[in-house]
Amino acid sequence: MKNTTSENLASQERRLAAKTQDQRMINEIVGGTGMSPWEAIVIVDVIRDVYFDTPGNAPLRHGQMLYTCVKTEAGAGVPLKECPMASVVLTPIDPDDNQISGAENIRRHRIGRLCEEAREQGGLLTQEDLALLLFCDARTIRRDIRKLKEQDIHIPTRGQQKDIGPTLTHKGVAIRHWLEGKEPQEVARTINHSLRAVERYLNHFARIIYCLGHGFCRIQTAFAIGISSATVNAYVGIYEEYKHKEGFKMRFKELECIGAAHYESGDAKKGALLANEKLSDSSQKGARTA
Repeated sequence: MKNTTSENLASQERRLAAKTQDQRMINEIVGGTGMSPWEAIVIVDVIRDVYFDTPGNAPLRHGQMLYTCVKTEAGAGVPLKECPMASVVLTPIDPDDNQISGAENIRRHRIGRLCEEAREQGGLLTQEDLALLLFCDARTIRRDIRKLKEQDIHIPTRGQQKDIGPTLTHKGVAIRHWLEGKEPQEVARTINHSLRAVERYLNHFARIIYCLGHGFCRIQTAFAIGISSATVNAYVGIYEEYKHKEGFKMRFKELECIGAAHYESGDAKKGALLANEKLSDSSQKGARTA
C-alpha cells in the first residue's frame, strides 16, 4: 500500500524532530534517570523557559543563528553603510513551523518571527535581509508583507518601523483577537501562527499584567518572565489600550489564573531576586562614596 502525501510529511517531521537539541536532552534524561519520556519533556520545557527565553542572553539553540542588522535608533534616511549595527539572535527554523500548512504561510510566519526577534534585541531587518535569510527574492518578501498588512499585521522592518505600534505586530494582533472573543485555536488560524506560539503570547501577556499589578517594575517583570524589556513595553501598550474595554473584563479571570499560577511557582522569587541584587548594588555604591 502506498503512503499518502500527508503520511510522508508527518514522517519527515518526526525524523526532523528527532534530530533537535530538545530531543537529544529528552533522550539523555530518559536514559540517565529512568524518567518517562513525558517527564523528560516537562523538564526540557522548564529548562528552556529558565535559560533560553531571553533573546541574546543564552547559547544558540537548534535552528538559531547570529545575525548583524541595523540598530533601531538608526535614522530612516541614513545610508546603510553609515548606520550603527546590532548583533541579534534569530530563529529561521523553529519546531512550531511544522504546525503551519503551506509554504507561503510558513514563510510569512517566519518573516514575522524574525522581524520581532530582531526588534526585541534592538535591531531592524530590511527586506533584503529577509530575502537572504529565507532564500527568496525581495519581491517575494514585499508581496508577503503586503498580504500580512491586509490581515492588519504590520511587519517591523526598517522601512516600516516608525508606523508600527505594539498592537500591530503578530503578538499584538494575536492578543487583540483573543481579547475580542476568539479562542487560541481560532487566533492561530486567523494569523497563520502555531497554537503553541499563540498560547505563549497569551501566557506572557497574563504574567506581565499580574507581575506589574503586584508591584514589580518593568525590568523586574522582564527578568522574572525571561523576556526582553521591549516585549514588556509592547504588552503594556496593549494593556493600556484594552484595560477599560469589555473584552478585557471578560478575560480578566483567565489572565488572573495564568498570572497567579506562574507568580506563585517562580515569577515572584525571580523578581524579588533582581530587587535584592539592585538593593545590594546600591548599598555597595553608597559604601564606596561614603
